[in-house]
Amino acid sequence: MHRHSRGVLAAWCAGLVLLAPSVWGQDAAARRHVGLPEDWSEHSVVFSMAGLAQHPDLAGREPRIRHRLAQLFQGGGSRLLEPLTGQTNLPSRKTRTDWNEDLVRGHVAAGMYPAKYTFDPGAPPSCSNDYAVFGLQIAGTTGGQANFIGFNNLYAGIGGLCGSSPSVMFAYNVTTVTNGKVVLSPIISEDGTKIAFVESAPGTCIFHVLTPGAGEGTITNSAAPTMTSLTISSTSTSTTSSPWIDYFNDIAYVGVDGGLLYKVTGVFNGTPTLAGSPWPITLSAGHQLTPPVLDSAQQLLMVGSADGDLYQIDAESGAVAAAVVGALGSTSHGISAPPIVDITDGTTFVVDADDGTSAVLVELETSTLSQLAKGQIGEGGSGGTASSISQPAFNNDYYNDPSTGQILLCGTGASDLTPWEYAFSFTGTTMNTPAVFSQQIVNSTNATCTDWVEFYNPNVNGGTDFFFFGLTADCTGTGTSGCVVASTVEGAPFTTTNVNGGPSGIIVDNYSTAVQAASIYLSAEGSSTAYKFTQNGLQ
Repeated sequence: MHRHSRGVLAAWCAGLVLLAPSVWGQDAAARRHVGLPEDWSEHSVVFSMAGLAQHPDLAGREPRIRHRLAQLFQGGGSRLLEPLTGQTNLPSRKTRTDWNEDLVRGHVAAGMYPAKYTFDPGAPPSCSNDYAVFGLQIAGTTGGQANFIGFNNLYAGIGGLCGSSPSVMFAYNVTTVTNGKVVLSPIISEDGTKIAFVESAPGTCIFHVLTPGAGEGTITNSAAPTMTSLTISSTSTSTTSSPWIDYFNDIAYVGVDGGLLYKVTGVFNGTPTLAGSPWPITLSAGHQLTPPVLDSAQQLLMVGSADGDLYQIDAESGAVAAAVVGALGSTSHGISAPPIVDITDGTTFVVDADDGTSAVLVELETSTLSQLAKGQIGEGGSGGTASSISQPAFNNDYYNDPSTGQILLCGTGASDLTPWEYAFSFTGTTMNTPAVFSQQIVNSTNATCTDWVEFYNPNVNGGTDFFFFGLTADCTGTGTSGCVVASTVEGAPFTTTNVNGGPSGIIVDNYSTAVQAASIYLSAEGSSTAYKFTQNGLQ
């Protein structure tokens, strides 16, 4: 993009971000206040600035775009980072955290995320109104263990805004059926007053919309929540397909382990109701599904399956198409990470642990499912060992201009299952293969990677592109703990901090310059602990 056009676009986008809360509410109530909910889906929608200039209405339909625009222009525009070179193993280990909170018996399920709400992203961080919520993989009991916990006073720690430690804002028992647990990622309304989530139990899947209240319950003395409940399925549970919220239409989509995709209307601004025929839609009978991702420009849902296929569903008609990505009958877990949709350029990216030859990162045209590029990312499950590949992340340059950008992710070694970092470049909007960079992260076949999460912070060192992911074990040697890993661009040295068993999904909150207010949130898979670390240095 030429400098002049980028400057014009920057001014246009800055105005767009400022206008968004007052212009694009769904009704009078929504227009009164729009904050910033952050959940698992933030990095499943990407775009290019040139594409957005041609389709400016998309920012009105998709708040995830507005969130990214706020990052890009809050600090006076994005800085294009030059590639760095550095050490290929894990050189820097931190042991001090901003805070950690004992969840007593629970943790966020592997591969799933907490959620964060910022009351006003244009104002200083709020100790009382900003909160993070953790849905726990345990059955709760009213008056006993909570399994749905919210914290405020998040920006706590040494020199922080909110004292030395966070506060329990609410703590609920949300179990309504025998052995009901929260094993999927929650989603928060744009005004922060409601939280939707799925309760999973053997043979049962229930969609809840909870209205939190401050001061209700403690972690060991939980309160009964105020919530509406909708049984999605009484024959299948749901353990891998977190709900996607279409904020513009107040619709949620969620899959169940039997391979069906459901549609729920009236999520936050009405009464949650199951959509009728043709919903639910059978995609891959008997196979687990990834979380669905909506291309709101084309009204196409993209869903991966453990059978190795990527499914496309027309959100209006229910028509289904499929593309083969992984090998049929593979011992791998097929497609287990959510697809990533480029909403302005009409492409979808998906990973699979075994296409019959190797683990792969594939780019397809969203509308036709035609394959545009396939990159090999190591042995994966092709060697006959069960394996899965976690979600990639795009760097900040991609948003400015895909031809200058990269997509980064964890694969495996070419002939083993040690975790490796891979980076792919682009020509135009098409991914180049093979990878332009790869390196072993740790020399351990016991360690696996979690999803990569990218966050551009315009207020760190003039603009820094952070990447965060986790390793499940052996971060500092055989038999040692898992960890959270942070980096900037491909090839840069890693910074790590120990987390027992590795982290759940990682939520990154904001770009505030206030002390302790630009952080990440997660829970440990090997212990019942919730953590907050700073973005810069994982302190």
